[in-house]
Amino acid sequence: MKSIPVLAFDVATSFDNIKLVTEFQNQVKLIVKDPLIWKLSGEKYLVVFDYGSVVFFNFNESEARLWLNKLKAFAQRTNRKEFTDSFTLYIGGKKNTLNTNELRVEQFLLDTIKLVAIVLSRSVGLEYYEDLIDRNLEKLEESVDSLSYQGKFISSRRQLIKQVGLAHAIQHELAYNLALLDDPDVVWERGEEMEKLYKVLSDQYKINNRVQVIERKLSLITKSSQFILERLQDRTANLLETAIIFLFVVDIIFILIELFGR
Repeated sequence: MKSIPVLAFDVATSFDNIKLVTEFQNQVKLIVKDPLIWKLSGEKYLVVFDYGSVVFFNFNESEARLWLNKLKAFAQRTNRKEFTDSFTLYIGGKKNTLNTNELRVEQFLLDTIKLVAIVLSRSVGLEYYEDLIDRNLEKLEESVDSLSYQGKFISSRRQLIKQVGLAHAIQHELAYNLALLDDPDVVWERGEEMEKLYKVLSDQYKINNRVQVIERKLSLITKSSQFILERLQDRTANLLETAIIFLFVVDIIFILIELFGR
């Protein structure tokens, strides 16, 4: 039984696929345009997604790293932290038998390559968002705790607005860039066999569950930030009212001084 190692990386917000195709057109054979799939020698396949993920089939770690360095020249907004995952595809034996990070299929087909690459790219893409959201949620929890126990605000209005904006931006990217809840085209085009394979892979990587957790955390960030913003606005309104009353009192004092001075 032949085994094929699969390595997935999420390295950027997006790739400039047009420039990538132009750059590598004379070096490797492009066999699919969406996502970009190149076939190299020795049954090696390189798959690049425009949302910043790359999947390698039949590459070892050092070979994959060499290609990643080339690809990063065409990346837009590279990640501060790289997210990776590994997988083993076995050819032959009982179909769709799955253990922790492996899958068995009868043939090493292009449709299988595309489907495995899509699921792994979505998984490492989700790792990026999970990390980003958890870091921002941790900052927000500090503000909530300070407000709850000390009655003080440690986050500025600008920081809170940025957190709300970030939550909306992530929701937009999940909906339009990764399309994490949509079945890939290959599932609809190739029928029941690909549908079963997709379900097996999606269940293993818990794609739907992870998206739901992310959405709940985004909702929490939005609601909590908006709550603190409202409290800041209330405090600002109270300060303005106090300032107005103070100025009114000062004005009265000056009028009285003027009257008694005469």
